[in-house]
Amino acid sequence: MPRTVAVLLALVAAACSGGSGDRAAPTTVPVTEAPTVAPTTSTTATTVKGVPRTTTTVVVGLTPGEATVSGTVNGPAGPVDGATVKIERLVGKEVAGTEVRSAGGAFSLSAVLGGAYRVRAWRAPDLAQNGSEAFFLSAKEVKRLELTLVQYGANGVVATVDPDPPKVEQPATLTLKLGVGQVDAQGRATTTPKGGITVTLAVGPGLVLESPAQLVSDANGSVAWRFRCTAPGTFPVTLTLGGATEGTAVPVPPCVAP
Repeated sequence: MPRTVAVLLALVAAACSGGSGDRAAPTTVPVTEAPTVAPTTSTTATTVKGVPRTTTTVVVGLTPGEATVSGTVNGPAGPVDGATVKIERLVGKEVAGTEVRSAGGAFSLSAVLGGAYRVRAWRAPDLAQNGSEAFFLSAKEVKRLELTLVQYGANGVVATVDPDPPKVEQPATLTLKLGVGQVDAQGRATTTPKGGITVTLAVGPGLVLESPAQLVSDANGSVAWRFRCTAPGTFPVTLTLGGATEGTAVPVPPCVAP
């Protein structure tokens, strides 16, 4: 079975501009907030024996309450200023939410109701949280969270070797898929394929390339080399993108005896 390995290259990585120095006081800047609405009742007619049916729809509120959700947002370079923190209260399948911005990495939302919560942070276009924080908030609790963002916007490479592991003196294929990660305004991380990129592969003793060392990625960001192991073991493979002067190691599974 092929093995897929993700590699983040630092060749053109976007700098993460987290805050440094003294932190500013937590600042709350609501962007969208669900209004506090009392439960509403509506009556509808039914054709079953002409008996009217009453249905009650409960609109979930976020405020007013006596609890607080606060904390910090950190990225690879430290506290992140200007991150969006989405705070949602969940009741069954209904959700009430708001967004606040971090100041010097700190955020806070007070006067909220207790209940089940989900919190997620990001900063477009380069930082996003993997997953979200889920917890139950007591009626008067002050909940502090430490949210960690990972960086997008660098050249990303996914490497696949087939067969996995490669066998000595038998043909194998190394496929690389190039793309650039980006975070949109809703905090969704996407990858855009990078076609037309010149890619140079260098292999160490124990491996023989049976394709040209320098190839160009296709419209899907893919490029593939045929290679052959000449001995069992782990051997270095180095990837260089475009006109970069420094290569990046690509993890290739060890060659094994047939």
